[in-house]
Amino acid sequence: MNILVIDDDTEFLFLIKNLIHKGDTNVQTATNGMTALEILNNNRVDLVITDAIMPDTPIMSFICTIKKSYPKTPLILISGLPTNPLISNSMILGADEFIPKPINIKTLFSAIDRYKAA
Repeated sequence: MNILVIDDDTEFLFLIKNLIHKGDTNVQTATNGMTALEILNNNRVDLVITDAIMPDTPIMSFICTIKKSYPKTPLILISGLPTNPLISNSMILGADEFIPKPINIKTLFSAIDRYKAA
């Protein structure tokens, strides 16, 4: 499985990459939307995990772009923002799941396993 994790916090990216990279799971990272789209355009990606707040990318348009260009690629949105409006808006636009920060690792692994099985 190829997973793309997007977050502008490089420490968080390092931590998540090291936690989920194992066996047949390859993890690529991006710190902004433009780099993430380059990775998506040039690599097979089976799952996208993205932070809701990135300095260069409005998240709602980013989700729309990914889901329009890669409709079969699941997208998990993560954020430390208040969840209610963000969950509603992101789900309407195509995010498959929402995981609040701080991330519960079991919740993250369960979500990844669901998409591995699909």
